[in-house]
Amino acid sequence: MKDYLLIIKTEGCVWTDLSPEQLQKHMENGGAYIGNLMKSGKLKVANPIEKSGSRIVTKNNEGLKDGPFNESKEVVAGFFHITANNVDEAVQIAKENPIFNDITTKIEVHPLMPIGGN
Repeated sequence: MKDYLLIIKTEGCVWTDLSPEQLQKHMENGGAYIGNLMKSGKLKVANPIEKSGSRIVTKNNEGLKDGPFNESKEVVAGFFHITANNVDEAVQIAKENPIFNDITTKIEVHPLMPIGGN
């Protein structure tokens, strides 16, 4: 088994863009998806990301600076840390995320390097 980071990027926000009924259905579908990942032992952690208060730290020849994220339609909305047998299984897990039914979404699938580089 290998660890993967699934980074969810959306155009918009399910919390504000969906009607109360759509949001309720989204929560039910998301809860079932997360529950299935937990039962199968594939989920290590998952969290939405709060947009307000996010900062970006950069370094250039002038030194370190921090500031708000660049304005963009696409935002990082959350992440999943999962385990999978291979990248194809990780991609399949990402494809099954019900967020695709509710809002324009991309999910990046990144293999995580074990500490020590093995």
